[in-house]
This record gives sequence, structure tokens and C-alpha cells, in this order.
Amino acid sequence: MRFIMKTLFILVLISFIVTCTSNQPIQAIEPVEVVEQTTEYFLNSSEYKLLLNPEMFGDYQQGFAQYWDIIKTVAAEQGIEILEKEEPLKLSHKEISFFDTENLDLRKQSFLLRQKVKYSGDHKQPGFEYGLKYRQANPEKTLSLDLAMAEGYVPKYDKIELESDIVYYSVKNDSLDITYAVSNSIQLEEQPIMTLAEFIKIYPLLGDLGIDPQTELSIVAGIAPDEWMVKPGKLDFGGGLYGRMDMTVWFLETEAGIISIPEFSFDHDFNHNAEWDEVAMLKCTEFINELYKTNPNWVVPGALKAAYIFEM
Repeated sequence: MRFIMKTLFILVLISFIVTCTSNQPIQAIEPVEVVEQTTEYFLNSSEYKLLLNPEMFGDYQQGFAQYWDIIKTVAAEQGIEILEKEEPLKLSHKEISFFDTENLDLRKQSFLLRQKVKYSGDHKQPGFEYGLKYRQANPEKTLSLDLAMAEGYVPKYDKIELESDIVYYSVKNDSLDITYAVSNSIQLEEQPIMTLAEFIKIYPLLGDLGIDPQTELSIVAGIAPDEWMVKPGKLDFGGGLYGRMDMTVWFLETEAGIISIPEFSFDHDFNHNAEWDEVAMLKCTEFINELYKTNPNWVVPGALKAAYIFEM
């Protein structure tokens, strides 16, 4: 069953960093009711994001370690247990690329095509991971989209992900910016010919966008972020609700020099036909608010990391 300018950029990024964010606590998020399309396909996760100050990540490993101490301190003050991994600051390394047409025709229709290549040491590993994502502010529209793969292609994950992305202290409004994204990923041994036609073979929905299938796809802005990530463990909000934590920094090589985009996030699943305890959900919001309030110099006005690439 099928389911669903470089200089200008630098100036904009600097303005993000120096803008003062509000110190008013952001209210708890009300659950959004969506129309379920099938029993398998529903809002199944939510990710809470804080964009961090690049000035604190001149040495990114030191930045990770220092912010991890902040996270543990705030969690302890909030009575939130941390299930810490044996090596909480173990690094993983990837190259991230976004592909689109010259006129960003996929982006204009709310689609994003991402490529990931893993590193082992200093060497890229064989294989390419591709993820097609559709993002909208309207959850019902997102939920109704069919991102299933064509017969013969095997998704990397056992379910299509529908996630709410919650950017805190957003550059848009100094408050929450909530969008909904549906995505489906595949692991390939070889890089396909980078035309839309090759990806229509995998994701048939792309053939319905009115774009010439022979259109070439190229790396957006000519920049492939160098990603370093740590996954230190989980936050226990109670009632079986756990927040899986990531700290990430992207390094972007531009004509004006290297730009870094650090981020802290945690995500949790939603159960099908069940709701999390209201107190546990409230703790998610209280925790990320406290991270900002107690250390505002570590946070800058937020946006999704990929948005910076497309602004370029």
C-alpha cells in the first residue's frame, strides 16, 4: 500500500546571533488533533529544538562537553532523571547534502531531498542514505501525503515518520515555530544519476509535481555541511515518556569562511491511540525553557538548520 548571495547569508546569520531573545517562558504545547489516514500512519514523534550559539563551539568537542554539563544540571534541578550512555560524548561524523533543481522546484513545493554519507575516521564509508521529506505547518495536509516507495525498493526504517518539529525561541516570532514533516529514507550502495527521474523511480509521488523528470539535481548552494553529533542519552520525563537527546554542529564552508550551526534537540515517540501523561508532556516544555532561562548566552534565535542552506 502506498503512503503517504553568500554575503547576505552571513549578515543574516550574524543578526540571528546578536538578536536578544525573549526571556518569557513558552507555554506548554497543546496536542494537535489530526485526521488519521490509515492505522499505520499517524503523528508518531515530536522533536524539540534549540539553536545554540556558534561562539561557544569554536572547539566543538569542548562545546559539547560544556553544554552536556548544563543539560545535566538543569535536568537535576527539574527532577528529571537522565539515562546516560556509557560514552555520552562519543562522536559520529557525516557529510550532509541537499539536492534540488536549479530553481529550487522541490523546495517551492515543500519537499526536501537529503543525502547522508557516513565517515569512519577520516574516510567516507561506502553507501548513500537518501531521505525525502515534506514539511508543512498544516499537519492534516502533511499527514495525507503519500511518500511510499515504489515496489522493489526497501525503506531504511520500518515506518514512515511523521514528526512535529518544534523550534524554540524562533527567529520568526521569538516564540515557537511548529512544523510537521513526513519523511521516508533509503540506503543505496551507489549514488544514482542525479536527475529527478531517478528519484521518481524510488518515490513515485515526485512524478506528480509537474517538474520535467529529466531535470538535473545539484547540491543546494554548492555546500555540503560537515556534521558532528553526539547522542548522550535519554531524559526520563515520567510515565514512560523518554526524550532521546542529540547535540549536533554543522560546519559550512563558504566563500566568506567556515560557519558553524550548533543545535541541541530531544525527541520522543507518540503511542498509537494513546496519550502521554499531561504532567510528563509539560515537563518537556519546562525543561527546554529552563535550558534557555538559566543559560541564555548559549542560545540564539532558532530556525531549522536546513533553512540556512536554502537561504544561501
